[in-house]
Amino acid sequence: MAKRLGPSRGKPISGPKKAATAAPPTAHVRILIADDLLLDRSGLAAVLRSQPDFEVVAETASTLEAAKLTRELAPSIVILALRLQPIDGRTPLAALHAASPETPILAVAERGEGQCLVLNPPGSRHIDTQDRPHNGCSTGTDCLQLAVSEGATGTIRRNASPEDLFRAIRIVASGQAWYEAGTATAIMRHALASPAKAPLALSARELEVAELISAGRSNKEISTALQISEPTVKKHVGHILEKLGLQDRLQVGLYVARNPLVLLPLERNRR
Repeated sequence: MAKRLGPSRGKPISGPKKAATAAPPTAHVRILIADDLLLDRSGLAAVLRSQPDFEVVAETASTLEAAKLTRELAPSIVILALRLQPIDGRTPLAALHAASPETPILAVAERGEGQCLVLNPPGSRHIDTQDRPHNGCSTGTDCLQLAVSEGATGTIRRNASPEDLFRAIRIVASGQAWYEAGTATAIMRHALASPAKAPLALSARELEVAELISAGRSNKEISTALQISEPTVKKHVGHILEKLGLQDRLQVGLYVARNPLVLLPLERNRR
């Protein structure tokens, strides 16, 4: 159930003041919090009320309610927990954008960077990446990078300091982008990557095959699903391995699972 709130009051928290000097407070920031965990949501609201220019206008645990309240209340910013449940096949971020395209969204990761399973897969600390034949699976696209691709104006992790949170809210509410260090680095890395080192783009059919491989389908099952022959499936698999610089089907599945943006053209064509 959504919780609508009146204007908040409070004193600034004690501690470092660098956030205030780096990002001057805006006149008034109206905030909608969408998080399905009550303790996290309530704790975040309490922290935000310590800032005199912040007003928490509503709290909700539902993607559907968040979309409805965003339309009705027109908040300055939505703080969105990415773990909220999708609705009608759309991610929480996509649902909020559809409800109010102009409302800035600060996406909150489910975990801190050190606890992210995409950025820190099990056993990764014990593997020498220099010995790997290909580094395509050594890094992955985490939830915040996906959020940026879906239109999040800002990203932050749950282990961020209150000062960084306040700064992010003020900057995003003012219409500017603010990304935590890991996401900003990933964006820059992709922007500056040499085209010669980038994997070759997969065709639409190759994307379909790669998607089914990542779902654990055999060549026979892929043949049936796509209504093509098994030799044709094997041909597509060979092209995928060559283009991505991978060695086998297992690496294809891992690559797609950890870099889901590779399937973005396929998703766009299905809309």
